[in-house]
Amino acid sequence: MGETALTNGILFDIQGFSVHDGPGCRTLIFLKGCSLHCAWCSNPEGISPLPELLHQPAQCTFDGLCTEACPSKAITISRPTSREAPASPELLIDRAACTTCPTFACTTACCTGAIRKAGYTLSSDALYERICRDRQYWGPGGGITLTGGEPFLQPLFVSEFLRRCYQAYIHTAAETCGNVPYAAIARSLPFLDWLFFDLKGMNPAEHLAMTGTSNSLILKNARRLALEFPGRLIFRLPLIPGYNDHETQILSLIRFISATGKHEINVLPAHHLGREKYKLLGKKYFTENFSPPPVNKLKEVCHLFENEGIKCYLGSDTPF
Repeated sequence: MGETALTNGILFDIQGFSVHDGPGCRTLIFLKGCSLHCAWCSNPEGISPLPELLHQPAQCTFDGLCTEACPSKAITISRPTSREAPASPELLIDRAACTTCPTFACTTACCTGAIRKAGYTLSSDALYERICRDRQYWGPGGGITLTGGEPFLQPLFVSEFLRRCYQAYIHTAAETCGNVPYAAIARSLPFLDWLFFDLKGMNPAEHLAMTGTSNSLILKNARRLALEFPGRLIFRLPLIPGYNDHETQILSLIRFISATGKHEINVLPAHHLGREKYKLLGKKYFTENFSPPPVNKLKEVCHLFENEGIKCYLGSDTPF
């Protein structure tokens, strides 16, 4: 493997001033590519490891600049022909062709920002220089958190970047779905202070149906990390109505966490904040039929955990 592969990663966003994904004020780094395909994912642009086009029709003037610039002729404009039923033009994108585009020239040609690219390559040196601009704003205990997507799908880049941060006395954290080979996580553990580990469900069949894969590797990695990771390991549960919010699932999860010897969980209520992103990607959102868990349901789940000695943090109501 060449030097470039060792030091370059693919990201889709960097956000400063976060206060919910680790102690203090933090810079969040979103890495592209995920080994799960959760139906409710709020960052669908982070699932594919390849760059993708995002199209915002409300900003589009349909001037054809992007179609002229596209080297693959993957973008066309469909214009209404009927005078009886006026309709807006539609931008048609061959997204399969876009994934192999070497230039994404359409995003440069677009003068309104209606078309932009999700996913860009950055070296570990460049990323380190970027996050250091935020360092004066973190305050005591702040730092960086890697999320995504799944950070540990890029283990060489992640470990190199975390090593550099750790050696510069920057507090480091990462969030993982756990569905990667343990070695991909292990190479970064010496440079991590905190690790958020998502547990999305205990029933293997339901987990497969809603995330696209079994939970066997995830649970195996969670057990091992609970034994071997010397930093702070915090489990997280995205609470999805009709999937993992019933008592049987919660009690099963409680037994699992108790067996690992850990005693805290962060419950994240499902929301629809990522729904509009699916439209930008030309994808269909998985449902319109659920509402975020009501407050009484969240309290009920929290009580189940705390009755068994597991400290439960609801949503952003956390000590970190």
